[in-house]
Amino acid sequence: MTINELTTRIQIQHNQEVSAFRHDITSAPYQAGTPSALNVARRSVRMQPVQSVGDDSANLTIVADVEGLAWFTADKGLLGSCITVSIAGHRRNTGTRVPLPLAECDAWIEAILGGSWITHVYRTGTPIEGNGRLDVASYRLFLDERRNPVAKPNAVADNTLRRMEAS
Repeated sequence: MTINELTTRIQIQHNQEVSAFRHDITSAPYQAGTPSALNVARRSVRMQPVQSVGDDSANLTIVADVEGLAWFTADKGLLGSCITVSIAGHRRNTGTRVPLPLAECDAWIEAILGGSWITHVYRTGTPIEGNGRLDVASYRLFLDERRNPVAKPNAVADNTLRRMEAS
């Protein structure tokens, strides 16, 4: 299946969960207040386990952390936020970890964040093994103070980030 087919399948099978999760992670990570409140705000959002669209015996756990950019940079004046989404697979009957195909992970990110933001998403961590499967897939999206997607700020020193579209 192509990523577009997987994304469509996810949107059909898990529409309610994906919509609620998207709303929770893309709404402003702060209450109205000062720029300093914007920078230090942090929250975690967890989607209830959902069935994999590629492996009927696997469930996925999808977790997002939303934090102000100053949360993990030395530049405490940096405005904006970062959404980090992590996906892990588990066997439904045993709970043991199961490697996930990169294509399905990418399709979940596209379903969650939407097509217009996907070109700004970065994969995190070390590159995948030759078999195209991941133990835990993690992605990052950087937003400016108006919640528009932007390139990785220079103050973010993570050299493992790779643009999703380029890798």
